[in-house]
Amino acid sequence: MTETLAKEHWNKVLTDLQEHVGEEFFTLWLRNTLIVRLEPELIEIGVPNLVVSDWLRSQCSDEILSSVNRVVGFRPGDIKYSVNGHLFRQMRKQQEIAHRAAGEPSPTSRTSPKAEPAPKQIFNLNERYTLDRVIVGPNNQLAFNCAWEVARNPGENFNPLFIFGRTGVGKSHLLQGIAREVLERFPSKETLYIPAEYFVNQYVQSLQKRDVEPFRHRFRTLDVLIIDDLHFLAGKDASQEELLHTLNALEQAGKQVVLASDQHPRQLEEFMEHLTTRFLQGMIAEIQLPPRNTRLAIIKSKLEGHRALFPTAVVDFLADKLECNVREMEGYVTRLVALAGLTNEKVTLQLAEQALQDFLSSRSRMVDLTDIENVVIAHYGVTSQQLHSRLRKRPVALARQVCMYLARRLTSYSLKEIGRFFGGKNHTTVVFAVQAIEAKIKKSAALNDEVEHLRRTLTGDGANVRTR
Repeated sequence: MTETLAKEHWNKVLTDLQEHVGEEFFTLWLRNTLIVRLEPELIEIGVPNLVVSDWLRSQCSDEILSSVNRVVGFRPGDIKYSVNGHLFRQMRKQQEIAHRAAGEPSPTSRTSPKAEPAPKQIFNLNERYTLDRVIVGPNNQLAFNCAWEVARNPGENFNPLFIFGRTGVGKSHLLQGIAREVLERFPSKETLYIPAEYFVNQYVQSLQKRDVEPFRHRFRTLDVLIIDDLHFLAGKDASQEELLHTLNALEQAGKQVVLASDQHPRQLEEFMEHLTTRFLQGMIAEIQLPPRNTRLAIIKSKLEGHRALFPTAVVDFLADKLECNVREMEGYVTRLVALAGLTNEKVTLQLAEQALQDFLSSRSRMVDLTDIENVVIAHYGVTSQQLHSRLRKRPVALARQVCMYLARRLTSYSLKEIGRFFGGKNHTTVVFAVQAIEAKIKKSAALNDEVEHLRRTLTGDGANVRTR
């Protein structure tokens, strides 16, 4: 395949990947890549450094091969990643420009230890994720204030800083914002932002090589370590132990640690107690779903450049109806902006309702976990205490399983959140409960009628429950 044709195909593959893996992942790991070779037997991808190479090899190879198959029409037999000098020099040039602007010596002018050097800069951060772009409201005020303080004075206060909240509420935005701010204010500080999965993969590789010292030197000599998606370490005892020692080494040296997870440290399942205790010794800040006024500010920021096409009534309608996380909200607003751009006409309330039809219809069926609990308790004659206990007597166990089944069908809560609400159960317990009720209602018309009656009571409509 010619070089020109390969480049054309790769651009289309990147567009396809962006849609499948999401903008955040794409920006972090795929944007700064190029095609070296694209043939049925092999695809070779140029990357700027070994960090990107390791991550793509372990996390994205299958997705890339599938994308090539979708776009080009064949699935390469193998995939290879090679550090590309052009990409590396381009990135290095950007770093040196930033250093000169800050009046700091460039990275190439400093000497490095003989051991494997810690990453000097953070590569492939989402350019939109800066602290000045965070829409601050009562849902994230504390987390933002802590992030801002840490970015201005790393290692002095709030150490470790532990940010938690449901998916899509803006944790990664804050973490990457901290990273960018530190780099701009303190270019000489060794700073690293990574997903927890990268930490685990690097540690496992060092164990396989039977040489963990380069790994430990790399992470324990940092000035600022920022780890996202910490819940990925659940059940990985060896990696948790290594992280604990890493945190101790950094904090004893006065270095900054920032962590993020979808749960409060006390609610992290399959985590060592001495590690969660370590998290609790720092500052813990939650990010919640944005309230109406914050949603309004977020929507207005997303409509920048298109505000004339959105009457105030439409903007208010969106703020009222989009009771969801920031990621979902931005997705729906982006959809409307695209529709408005096609017609170049003002968006009407009718068009806004049509664009949000799937969201609004699903929200009309949404109920709260406490609603489900109250309805089931009244129907089965059990108590709330029994429902949240570990009792396995048939009436209690059935009521608990029905609760979990309805919660999974009628709410947007995750398996872990449902399990946590109903007595601190593991997410696998919720999966089992859902599967058990699905099997039982197929065999028992009476139970099917019971569950359907409860569902109608909660949603107020007569539609049938759809099994997933």
